[in-house]
Amino acid sequence: MIERTFWTKIGLVCILLFFGCTERQVRIHFEQAEKYRHEGKIDRAIEEYKAILALQPNAFDALNNLGYLYAGKSQFEQALPQYQKALDINPDFAEAHFNIGVAFIHLSKPDSAIAAFKNALQLDPENPETHNNLGAAYTAQDRYEDAFKSYQQALTLKPDYADAYHNLGILYTFQGDDQKAIAQYEKAIRFKPKSPEAHNNLGRTYARIGNYEKALSHFETALRLRPDYALAQNNLQEARTLQQESQKAQKAGAMRAQHILVKTETEARDVLRKLEAGAPFGSLARIHSIDPSGPFGGDVGPFLPGDLLPAFEQAVQKTEPGKIIGPVQSPAGFHIIKRIY
Repeated sequence: MIERTFWTKIGLVCILLFFGCTERQVRIHFEQAEKYRHEGKIDRAIEEYKAILALQPNAFDALNNLGYLYAGKSQFEQALPQYQKALDINPDFAEAHFNIGVAFIHLSKPDSAIAAFKNALQLDPENPETHNNLGAAYTAQDRYEDAFKSYQQALTLKPDYADAYHNLGILYTFQGDDQKAIAQYEKAIRFKPKSPEAHNNLGRTYARIGNYEKALSHFETALRLRPDYALAQNNLQEARTLQQESQKAQKAGAMRAQHILVKTETEARDVLRKLEAGAPFGSLARIHSIDPSGPFGGDVGPFLPGDLLPAFEQAVQKTEPGKIIGPVQSPAGFHIIKRIY
């Protein structure tokens, strides 16, 4: 009996030593993985997490981190199984639900992303990043009202959240409200001045309304922050070309305006009331205008005297840039007009 107890104790000691060694090895691999991740050696970090999982297959945090590394390489199809394995082990792991949502956004599956973000919020309802990303998923589905509520909730939780302001700017851009978009992009830059994406999108908005000086300034800032930013480089070149064309056109007497064309004066006055209540001009043009310019926010582009209907041109000529006039009747119907320059 004494001998059996001795060997039993020896066995327990060996088991404890084994698990102690395993824990030590796991800790070493975790530390090495983080070191490689911070150094940008993602493939090496991935191998370290695989080594951890060979020792501890149920290490859900390692599975989540492995998925995150795959996502960092844009390998979202490989990331998803890792996140799901983590959730099979720990269904209450809010971060893994969130990461699944991000992966689905990149895979253009907004329905699945929304479900994942909602799961994350059930577990962690005051996470501003999750509310922000849920807003992005709603935006991808054109569910603008839901997106707006999600962004507002993110900003309630974190008032200096630059990414949420940036996404609100994108939302207003999609709705055709350039002035509100500009205000949100400027807030994003105030809290995150080194965001090339915010500078680029603000530049695009200024270019769209014909303010090329400000557009060029923001594109140049985006490129200073990220010299290899191809989209900003293309936008810069396009804005320079448009500025030159605009200057030539204006010297020749050209004008530019947006308009909303409807069939009756009653419809026109209804549109005008919506504008006075704060509705975006571009959005109303997309919804109500029967003119081919409607899908483009009602922008007819630059035109010279004699190019368009006389009643339309005369109304533009007597309106200051940025101002709205209407209803204006022409043979085509009734116009609500906003002069750009």
